[in-house]
Amino acid sequence: MSTSNRILIVDDLEMFRELGAIFLARSGPVDLARSADEAFEIARTREPQIVIADMHLPDMAGTELCHRFKNHPELEAPRVLLLARPDSREDHAEAVRAGADEVLFKPLERDALIAGVRRLTDFETPRGLPRARIDQRIQISARGARVEGKVRNVSRGGLLVDTPAHFGRSEEVALSFSLDGNGAIVSPTAQVVWSDAQPDGSDLIGLRFLEIDPQTISKLEHYVSDHYPRTQSVPG
Repeated sequence: MSTSNRILIVDDLEMFRELGAIFLARSGPVDLARSADEAFEIARTREPQIVIADMHLPDMAGTELCHRFKNHPELEAPRVLLLARPDSREDHAEAVRAGADEVLFKPLERDALIAGVRRLTDFETPRGLPRARIDQRIQISARGARVEGKVRNVSRGGLLVDTPAHFGRSEEVALSFSLDGNGAIVSPTAQVVWSDAQPDGSDLIGLRFLEIDPQTISKLEHYVSDHYPRTQSVPG
């Protein structure tokens, strides 16, 4: 990885700032900030390529920090990785809605943090998450109705689904499906990232998970790791 990828870690807890700096020492120059105000002050003189921020800073929500960095008139829209509270499905959803490029749960895990940073900085556009083909039924609830579809591929960040219903971009839906058809049902919510009408009248939709817990993400990661071939169609 090029050392030109300057990283800014924003967290009010010294332990997390220092741990992040240790984990990312070989990923590029690392600056540390205790608050959003300090983060923007640092960014004026040492512009970051990636900002890693806690969702609950003392002076600003991480979602607002994400929005301001993405739309800052003097910065080149750095990529933003937000850190959610352990097991907080709501934090994960709010981070995705705010436009975060990546969302990870605390406590910090070295490999996940390094992989997240590399995915966002090693390429001109963020590299897609690893994914695998799957063929399982899924129930989609939206607008007070429920329809059935088929999951075509999966990553820890989202799904590709074939459905007879039509969904608009950014529409939010509730999902219910099993990875192997026999195991435990997982029930995240998701946001429609794109939709493509098919010749048979169905829609192929790309979904990014909103409310999802780290245990479900772990199940998805294990499924993707164990199933091949991989494809390139799932968002985030």
